[in-house]
Amino acid sequence: MVAICLQQSGFRISSAGNAADAYSLLEQEQYDAIVSDVMMPGENGISFLGRAHQTWPDIPVILMTAHAQLKMAVDAIKNGAFDFVHKPFDFGYMCKIIERAVNYSKLQRMEKNCRAELEETVVSRTAELKDALVELDVARSALLKNFTEKNEFLSNVSHEMRTPMNGVVGGLSLLENEVSTAKGMEYLEIVRQSADNMVSLIDQLLTFGKGTGQKGNAACFDLINLATNLNAVVAEFQPDFAQKGLSLALRIAADIPPQIQTQKEHLNRLLGILLGNALKFTDMGAVTLDVIRDDLEGDGEMLHFIVTDSGIGIPKGMLERIFEPFVQGDGSYTRRHGGVGLGLAIAQQKALILNGRLLADHVPDGGSRFKFSMKVLEP
Repeated sequence: MVAICLQQSGFRISSAGNAADAYSLLEQEQYDAIVSDVMMPGENGISFLGRAHQTWPDIPVILMTAHAQLKMAVDAIKNGAFDFVHKPFDFGYMCKIIERAVNYSKLQRMEKNCRAELEETVVSRTAELKDALVELDVARSALLKNFTEKNEFLSNVSHEMRTPMNGVVGGLSLLENEVSTAKGMEYLEIVRQSADNMVSLIDQLLTFGKGTGQKGNAACFDLINLATNLNAVVAEFQPDFAQKGLSLALRIAADIPPQIQTQKEHLNRLLGILLGNALKFTDMGAVTLDVIRDDLEGDGEMLHFIVTDSGIGIPKGMLERIFEPFVQGDGSYTRRHGGVGLGLAIAQQKALILNGRLLADHVPDGGSRFKFSMKVLEP
């Protein structure tokens, strides 16, 4: 009667007269639900439920009996029964239980299939990621090797160039005593300036090669009078700014500590590069070096050295690459102002050695702003 009722409700039914026949059916075909009596010929429903649930755990089993007892219901639940129905029962009620069991079974299979697909995808993606990491490591090693070889080449070439240039500079000094005419002295000065520029470029190459990969060492910090040191740096550039008709101002905030611990040589070199860069790319107006102090949450007290100019500014699209080695603006800048594009790369190296950060920005009214920030290390 149950089989006929379920068939009329649209379910496809297979019937077995005992547990042995039921096992045979289950091995031959996939089912969405099992409905079993408790009292059957041979193996009873509770024992059948346990074995079926162990072998086919995803198929819900519904037990029905006319001799319902609490202990029997507890045993059924313990053995994994999906539901327990007492006879006599309403066929509409039974159909609802079967429908719920079938939906549960389908959801179980969908989850199992999704989990299998997910695991397969994870295995596949993991293998792809491992391959990508291997390729990335090979590429990184090749880039590092290439960078090291280029760096060694630059250092070697710079050293080899430095030796003959020392001879050129020394020869020009000796030649001063041999030149007696004003025209000759003018030509000699032009050659001397060119030689000095060449020596400066060689020094930049050597500095860049030596500074690669260095980090700050607190043991090498010097105790300096900050105002005195900054005035000395600015004073060194004042004649060049005056010759170009530019003003150079140093503005130190009142709360700046009189003495700090830092690596003096690297700090002066960094500020010198920024001031020299401002001098090179500014034709009219002024350049300022501001030194301020603030307390940033999480970073502690910070010193900021800000060089602002009214020059040509940073070309559009170059702000992110301005500190890369051998990077300059377009060709017209290079031809007009010279250089090989190492100054700001060296400044960035110095910032890292000083355990600080160097950033560049546009000035709204025209010009550039470079900001070096470092932690305040008072004695």
